[in-house]
Formats: sequence, C-alpha cells, structure tokens
Amino acid sequence: MRARTISICQGKGSIAHNNRAFHTKNTDPARTKDNIVFVREPIGEAYDKLFSAAVERYNAKQKRSDRKIKSGYFEYQFGQPVTETKLTSPDKRKSFYEYLIQLGTMEDTGVGTEAAEKATACLCEYMKGFAERNPNFYVFNAVIHLDEKTPHLHIDYIPIGHYSRGVSVQNGIAQALKEMGYGTGKNAIAKWRQSEYLVFRRICEEQGFIISEPKKSRGVSFTVEEYKEIQHEKERLTEELQPLREMNLAADETSVAGKKQFLSNNISVSPEEFEKLEQQKKAVAIQNIENQHERDNIAVRQKLLDECEAEIAVREAESLSRLTERSNELDVRESEVVKIEERAMSALNDADAEKRMAAVLVSDAKKKLEYADFKYNEQLNLNRNYSALQNKYCILEKERDRKASELVNLRYAVGISPTDKETDPVQKITAIRDENSAIKRKLDKELRLPFRQQKSTATLEMLDMVLDKFKSRIAETDKELEESRSVIAKLKEQLSFIKQEFVKVVLAVNTLVYSDKYCRGLSGLSKALATGISFFTDSTFKKLGEYDSINKCAIDDEIRENMSHFIEPEKNRTSSYYER
Repeated sequence: MRARTISICQGKGSIAHNNRAFHTKNTDPARTKDNIVFVREPIGEAYDKLFSAAVERYNAKQKRSDRKIKSGYFEYQFGQPVTETKLTSPDKRKSFYEYLIQLGTMEDTGVGTEAAEKATACLCEYMKGFAERNPNFYVFNAVIHLDEKTPHLHIDYIPIGHYSRGVSVQNGIAQALKEMGYGTGKNAIAKWRQSEYLVFRRICEEQGFIISEPKKSRGVSFTVEEYKEIQHEKERLTEELQPLREMNLAADETSVAGKKQFLSNNISVSPEEFEKLEQQKKAVAIQNIENQHERDNIAVRQKLLDECEAEIAVREAESLSRLTERSNELDVRESEVVKIEERAMSALNDADAEKRMAAVLVSDAKKKLEYADFKYNEQLNLNRNYSALQNKYCILEKERDRKASELVNLRYAVGISPTDKETDPVQKITAIRDENSAIKRKLDKELRLPFRQQKSTATLEMLDMVLDKFKSRIAETDKELEESRSVIAKLKEQLSFIKQEFVKVVLAVNTLVYSDKYCRGLSGLSKALATGISFFTDSTFKKLGEYDSINKCAIDDEIRENMSHFIEPEKNRTSSYYER
C-alpha cells in the first residue's frame, strides 16, 4: 500500500466558508450535500453558554458600576458585537481557533475512491473523541468537506481557561493548554498538536493505512501546511493580476472610428459620450502605465516564489537521493545479517529437533498422567454426586410420606372419609372457606366492629364475642320476663277482682229483672232493656268459666244490703232465682 501523509495545521477561521455560505472555485456545489456536519452552533450562543454565568458572578462582586461588564463577554473582549469573522483582541486572544486535519492528497486519497471513504471514516472516529481528549476546547462548528478534492476536517473551537482574577472563565488558549496538561510557553501548542497527530495516526494505522514521516532536507523542514501557504500566496498574486489583465483586454478591444462608434448593431453614442469615452481611454492608458510597475513588482515576487518552489523540488530530490543511498546500504547490511542468521538458525534447528523429540515424549507422558488424574477426579466427583443424590432421594421419600400423612389428616379434618375417592379435597376446602367467609361476614355484621379490629380479630374470637352478646341478651330477656310475670300476676288478681265485681253487677241486674221484691218501676222499654242486659251479661259471664265458682248467696246478701238503701223490698226473694 502507498504511504500517505497526515496534514495538521491551523485554519484561517472562515465559518461561512466551512458552512458553505458561499462557494469557491475549488468546491463542487453538487457534492456539498455529502459533507458531514458534526456540530453547527452560532458563535453567539456558544459564548453565552460558556461565559454568561461567569460574567454574572463577576458583576455581582463589583461595587462600582463602571467596572461591570454591561455588554456580552464577546463585545467586552473583542470590542464589537458578535460576528463569525475571526477577531483578535488587544491581548492577542482570538475569538475562536480553527484546526484542520487531512489524510493523504488528491493524488492518493481523492474523493470518490475507496481510500477516501476509509479516510473519512478515520476522520469521523477522530472527531468523536476530540471533545473527550480536549475538555477545555469547546467545539461549536465541525464539518468534513467532501465537496473538494480530498476529504478534510475543519474544527472551530473556543479555548476555555479558568482564572482567579477578573472573570473566572475566559477565552484563553494558554490557560486551556496548561489545564489539559501541555505545560506553558511556545512548546505547549506544539505538544498538543503532536499528541493529536499521534492519536490520528494510530486511528489511520488501525484502518490499514501506512503513514509516512514528514520530509526534511539540509536541516530545513517543509511541512504540508508551509507548502500550502506558498501555493495560496501564488493564487493570491494571480487573483491580484486578474483585474489588470481584464482592464488591458478592455482597453485593447476599444477602438474609435469617426465621431460615432457602433458598440453593437442597435446602440450608438453621441459626440459628448464619445468625448467621455476618449477621456476614459486616456485614463485607462495612464492607469495601464501605473499598473505596469505593479505587474512588474508582482512578476518579481512570483519569480521569487517560483525560485522557492524550484528550491523545494531540488531539496526533495536531494533528500530522495540520500534516502535511496541509505536504503541501499541498509539492504546490503540486511543481506549480511540474513546470512548470519541463516547459519545460526541451521545450528539451532538441529538442537531444537532433539529437544523437540524429548519434549514430545515428555509431553506425551504428561498428557497420560493428566488424563489419568482427570479420570480419577472425574470418578471421585461421580461418587460424591451419587452419594448426594442418594441422600436427596431419602429426604424426598420422607417428605413424600409426611405429605401423604398430612393429606390424610386434612381429608379427615374437612370431613372426607378415606374411602371417598369422588370428593375433591380442594373443592371441599374451598366450600369450607366460603362458608367461613360467610360466617365471618355475618359475625362482622352482627358485631359491627371497626375495620382495624375486624382485620386483627379471628373468627373464633368473634364467635365467642357473639355468644357472650347473646348470653347478655338472654339474661336481659329473663329479667324482663320476670318483670312481665309479676305484672301478669298483678293483672290476674285485678282481673279476678274485676270478674267478681262484674258478676255482682250481673246478679244485681238479674235481681232487678227477675226478683219480685226489687223489680219496681221497670216496665215497658226499661224492663226490656234490663232484661236484654241481663241475658247478655249472664251469657258473657258463663263464657268466662268462673260463674259456678262464685258464692252467689254471699253476693246476693251483699247486693240486697246495698240495694236496701235505695229500694225497699216488697217481699223476700225466693231461692228459685239461684236455680236458674
């Protein structure tokens, strides 16, 4: 595989060019869509994110308002509003820095080739680890250009430094390199570039690329970036000469004939305009004379550049010649070393053959011993496993018997006889559980316990509580029954007394109706009414069942005694009344 170079340099810092806000002659706009954008953040937002908090802390500490930073940090540091153009502050700080890295050239790694695709993959992998390797470099814009001749990576970053005086976080490349461990002074940036070069070189070599060393000649080193600077200077001078060439061409093409000149088929100029053109032509002629001196100066500078370029080519040729001679010397020495090594290897091979034979025999014996040890250990493991399995089997048998006994006891407990094979114990237990749940719900309803007490109280305890409650109710009912019996006895006595008095009333009415002695003044309707009351009361009293148990003679005497105060008897009552 052809060796390739690694180009690492500091870019010009044109964000508009990197983001293709405009196209130059070395870009292909049709392939701009293939560019790989890693990050594209406006620089103003990046500065606010990095430094606004530090500026606020700085302003909070200031007692004088004239020392406070009233504008943003960017304007405070660089003296003008945020812009994407790279600015330099009075203390030589850059508003941002650009880092450009490339593998190979357009001759060996041109866009569209397989090598270019692998180089792009290397650049992508390198970019993924850039922020982790450089925590003090904040990348706000990064893109791989694939619309130019060779893939290359642009990284635009802001260096972050931390300070004890002034704003605590500032834009500072020296402090950022120091905090990342690259020291101080002019060598810090060189150490950092060398570190990044080695990282990218390792990535490329892992992808199969061969990396060539930078070329040197007669103590002077011309890197790729230096060569590119020379080429850029040549292009700049060419661009400066281009307007002068166009002016010469315009002057040469302008010709005047007569007072009127036809510039095209349909356009003519007046005498006044013709006079103006004559004056302009003279001015152009004078300008050409002045520009000739400038072109001569530019030609001298270009000649010097061509001489530098030729000197570079000579140096490269001399370096290549010396490298070729050195390579031939190394080839001769290498052939001598190879011959010595061959003789030594021949002697070593004979000794190694005998050693290998002995080693083979020893190896076979060792293998047999190892195999025997392996088999012996395997048998021991099998014996131990067999004993362990036997113990587990005995334990399982005991467990099985215990479970069978528990199952029989459980069947007895739920009321299933051993001969009953149809009843499912699970269904029986489920039914019992449902019944217990129903009983518990009824007990809960009867007791009306609080929810927490219901959860903590067992069913049997609740049943005992219900029984105690029923016993208390029965005792209260017995007490109420005794009281009711006492009342009933009193009522019975009163009823017996009332019955006797009622009998007396009945007999008195009968005496008025049937006794000739007391039947006075009753005639017609009154006698009929008294007779009806007598029959009604007599039949009612007989229905009560106590008519025959009353001493009628004693009652009659009492009635007559009480009635004698109101009615004087005409004659004595006969005993036939009581025989009715």
